[in-house]
Amino acid sequence: MRRVGIVGVITALWLVLAAAPAAAHGIAGGLDLPVPLSFFVAGAGLVVVFSFVALAVAWPEARWQAPSPGRVLATWGRWVVVGLMVIGVAALGLVVAAGVFGEDLRTNSAPILVWVYLWLVLPLLGAVVGDLWRYVNPWRTLVGERERSDFPRAAENVGVYPAAIAFVVFMWLGLVPDYGRAPGVAALAAILYSLYVGSAVLLSDRERAFGSFDAFTPYNYLVGAIAPISLDPQGAWRRHGWLRRLPTVPVQPGLTLFVTVIIGSVTYDGLSASELWSDVWGTTRFQEWFGTVALLATIGAIWAMYRAATWVAARMAGLTTHALVAESFAHVLVPVGLAYAVTHYFTVIAFEGQMLISIVSDPLGLGDDYFGTALREVELWIGAIGVWYIQLGIIIVGHVAAAVLVHDRALAVFPKEHAVRSQYPMLVLIVALSSVGLFLLSVA
Repeated sequence: MRRVGIVGVITALWLVLAAAPAAAHGIAGGLDLPVPLSFFVAGAGLVVVFSFVALAVAWPEARWQAPSPGRVLATWGRWVVVGLMVIGVAALGLVVAAGVFGEDLRTNSAPILVWVYLWLVLPLLGAVVGDLWRYVNPWRTLVGERERSDFPRAAENVGVYPAAIAFVVFMWLGLVPDYGRAPGVAALAAILYSLYVGSAVLLSDRERAFGSFDAFTPYNYLVGAIAPISLDPQGAWRRHGWLRRLPTVPVQPGLTLFVTVIIGSVTYDGLSASELWSDVWGTTRFQEWFGTVALLATIGAIWAMYRAATWVAARMAGLTTHALVAESFAHVLVPVGLAYAVTHYFTVIAFEGQMLISIVSDPLGLGDDYFGTALREVELWIGAIGVWYIQLGIIIVGHVAAAVLVHDRALAVFPKEHAVRSQYPMLVLIVALSSVGLFLLSVA
């Protein structure tokens, strides 16, 4: 049976990847490549299903539910921590200064730092080397070691709900209004967000404030738990293993909402930018209001899909604590959310990410050229077929990783006699999300 599962995974992967040449038609290099939808949805679904079969046979006991302190690999990371703290504070100052004083909107560093590096590049790096936002976070650095407050501990029982709401506002600003990515708006948002975070720190201690109210702390913490290594505050690099720390993420209120916000926001962006969206909805005089409602509705739809899957899973396992089951499985959606973001914005990361080289020479967009790189053009280093291969691979890997996490958690949460059967609803959810991800690529 184990061989059947492994052979099935390999066969499904071959079916998906073998069709690559069929998708390469009429697409210029450097652009996201639409894919034939039905074939690749079926192939990706087979990969997830066969992975589930292999796990059911080869993974009979929960393995990842205990905390993983990790083995120390090196102790020179303290200098990295200090360097990241300096970079974070400098980046905040640059966003404000460039947004206020910058003149060249095409090369202004404020939108690039916010919408490319903060939203995409930093979490992607975190998925490889661990959570870096903990040290880059300029507000954490500026606040210092504030651990006590005479004010009531407002964040005691709110979980990550405030952070989830703040993240929705952040995504709304970037996706809905036409002015959302203007340099001046980025500067104003940075100033207002500084006031918001400062107020949160006054109402609680530092760790609770950032863990519950800062939109980017839970985001980077969750994605960083995917990484096989981590950097602790003392500067020690520790080895854990891929995905090993995700199952031990503390279960807290709002975690489900936060993760579904990531997936729902990217889903909305993919749909709203497609020709299908224009054909169905056309244009409206109330574009901003309509976009706001559509964004919230898309997030709500992803949340409802997840809650329905966990509700059915709990019923199949004979449990009545549906809400607790939903929160305890929320971490399994993190690889899916990361896969959605990276595939949808792959060309942004690969090409616009190169603009950092220009930014260092002209940080304020005033026409300076300190290091001779201000006029450097973006290099299209990968073609459309290569982009497509990477996007497809990330979608598949992200959803297979989710299947692994579902299986391990089910073995720990559900009664043993129901552990495998109760995973069926979650398997359906994962296949559905992989199908949606491929659909978004096909209509991009």
